[in-house]
Amino acid sequence: MRKQLIGLLSAVVFLSACNQNKVEVIDGVKIQFHSHDDKAKKLKDGDIITFGLVIKNSTDSVLQDTYKEGKPGKGMIQAPNNAPGSFKGTFENGLRLLALGDSATILVPIDSLTKNIQAPLPPFLKPGSDLKYTVKVLKVQSRAEFEKEMEKEAAVNKQAAVGKLAQEPKVIADYVAKSGKTFQKSASGLYYSILSPGAGASAKMGETWTVNYRGSFLDGKEFDKGSAAEMPLGQMIPGFNEALTLLKKGGKGVFVIPSALGYGDQERGPIPANSILVFEVELLNKK
Repeated sequence: MRKQLIGLLSAVVFLSACNQNKVEVIDGVKIQFHSHDDKAKKLKDGDIITFGLVIKNSTDSVLQDTYKEGKPGKGMIQAPNNAPGSFKGTFENGLRLLALGDSATILVPIDSLTKNIQAPLPPFLKPGSDLKYTVKVLKVQSRAEFEKEMEKEAAVNKQAAVGKLAQEPKVIADYVAKSGKTFQKSASGLYYSILSPGAGASAKMGETWTVNYRGSFLDGKEFDKGSAAEMPLGQMIPGFNEALTLLKKGGKGVFVIPSALGYGDQERGPIPANSILVFEVELLNKK
């Protein structure tokens, strides 16, 4: 009798595991549950959720991975969108089926997702296939709870930024001292080392020049690079604008741009807020 009971329980567990990975269609959403707790906190309209997310195409190539990025996704649970062009099987509508702690893959049809886009599909998206959004709900908050947390986080970040800015002159001085190059400091606070001044007239504000450049942080990690890129002086960050005016055609230099002459307290793509930037620049031709 005991063996029969154990066998029955094993079968139930096996069937449960199979059902968890079965692809279902619920309220128009194609979804595959990996883990689900009926007793967990259900999501409702207006909730703010924090989630881990991996997006793959039909060949399982990873298009986005918040775990590797180190920054989870956030979003608000909203009523289904009835706007023109919307469809039931969206990722956002799939989130409505989840609870705190749930893990699932929401399969979104490429054809529905792109039906109103008047352009060829990129090669990594195949017509008739699905995008696979594998999501895990990490946190559920009311809007009031979320806003309170954001205020607290902003206060902590502000305090950290004040400390970082206070250390910036010393950090730059240490970098300059170890660089092996001779730097000068302009009136604005830009540090520059002219490797080759070039010839002819200096670049001026309002002009557009082609430039070879490499942008990095003080630790040498590259965040941007360009070859013969067109640069309109006066339309870029202040430190880069000024850097180009210190060169003539064919000139080369290295420039250390304090955060105040860069993006300041704004995050910009791979560049965190309050970042000191280093640019290696070669001025090519005036357009």
